[in-house]
Amino acid sequence: SGERIFSARCLPFRDRSGQNVGVIMVLHDITVIKKMDQVRSDFVSMVAHEIRSPLNSILAQIQVVRDGLAGGLTEKQEEILGRASERIRGLVSLSSELLDLARVESGLILQEREQIDLGEMLKDQRDFHCPRAEAAHITLDLLLPGPLMPVLANRRNIEEVLSNLIGNAISYTPEGGQIELSAAMESDYVRVSVKDTGFGIAPEDVDRIFAPFYRVKNDKTRMIVGTGLGLPIVKSIVEAHNGWIRVESTPGRGSTFHVHLPLGK
Repeated sequence: SGERIFSARCLPFRDRSGQNVGVIMVLHDITVIKKMDQVRSDFVSMVAHEIRSPLNSILAQIQVVRDGLAGGLTEKQEEILGRASERIRGLVSLSSELLDLARVESGLILQEREQIDLGEMLKDQRDFHCPRAEAAHITLDLLLPGPLMPVLANRRNIEEVLSNLIGNAISYTPEGGQIELSAAMESDYVRVSVKDTGFGIAPEDVDRIFAPFYRVKNDKTRMIVGTGLGLPIVKSIVEAHNGWIRVESTPGRGSTFHVHLPLGK
């Protein structure tokens, strides 16, 4: 009755001499789990859509008041409205990232793929993030040792991956630090790395940073604003492109995120 979804695991079956004589296949009916995931994704998408528009409207009205179009403001009133605006912007960002996560989980990012030159994309991302890095007195360098073969990917989503990793590096690197972007060919993959000299990640947190809503909090990072959804979105996008992401980090010395994407054959 209706569509069924199964998870399959296959193992070779060998005789005493080690020769393959067949395959053992185990099927698990995961229809209910998949339907629950779809209901959750649909609910998240609906909520995000419903809250983003009124939040933007509230933000616009507050800006009208802050601009003095409804009368003058005292310094204290301006401070209160400024804090309120920042909180609302945080909620708008959260709703946008929830929508992105719902798109990733629904498989929509596999559509509209094209041949992408990651070297050129890294140059564009470097130019885009340079003003923010310079304002924080952080050096942002790009190292491309040679030409790169193109990857087959969704342009907007790979841009989101790079922008998220570079933005995080800037946020978690103190003044005077350095960030290095690099890319190189590794077998049938292009490896893109974002290396910083920031606060670093404790060993017990490394395996948890890709979990939704998880954020590393300590005395150095507690004032950094974020939703905890950026890295889960990055990981989901990369894996949907048949790639993988890994991180190397030492507390107090910095972190390096490596993204591997398959060539667009």
